[in-house]
Amino acid sequence: MSEKAGINGRIRDAARTRTALLDAALEVFLRDGYAEAATEEIVAVAGVTRGALYHHFANKRELFRGVIERLQKEAEETLVPHEPYDDRWDAFTAAVLASLDAVYDQATRRLLLIEAPAVLGWAEVRETHRGSTLRSVELMLESFRPEGAEQSIRESVLAHLVVAAVEEAMLYLAHSDDPQRDRSVVEAELLRVLSAARRPAVGA
Repeated sequence: MSEKAGINGRIRDAARTRTALLDAALEVFLRDGYAEAATEEIVAVAGVTRGALYHHFANKRELFRGVIERLQKEAEETLVPHEPYDDRWDAFTAAVLASLDAVYDQATRRLLLIEAPAVLGWAEVRETHRGSTLRSVELMLESFRPEGAEQSIRESVLAHLVVAAVEEAMLYLAHSDDPQRDRSVVEAELLRVLSAARRPAVGA
């Protein structure tokens, strides 16, 4: 076996081990909660050694952060329209409203929206996902820009407001005792916020 093949094999093995750890951690954190989750149980479920765990993650908190980052990436995928729309605005609003579906996923609701802020702190939670989420929204807003027009500060402000509004909408539903009941009201108010993205700036 060539040296290159050996290196590639080790990289694949490391990736599989990391994936196994994240899969196991998601299962254990969801079942037991962060505080009660034991790393011994996680490595047992993953079928790896404690040494493998600490090779990839410094401690339980870093492993939890890895799980949260994965959940955030999955949630962010909803911001990309997966169906064709004749109108770009319809595509934009459909993608944003679809992101609320993540609230009904047990892992997202409990770990990402409820436990993560308590374990990692809001600043760190937002830091881990705002960059890519914000960029997704900015790209959608750019599609409404007239051809030849330069990017304005308004687009950046609107993108931040849209992301903040979606975050708060998801948090409200996550803590609601009846998310299905409250969904229509949350969507209606979120659409009011989103409508600002379509209106021209005052004096424009």
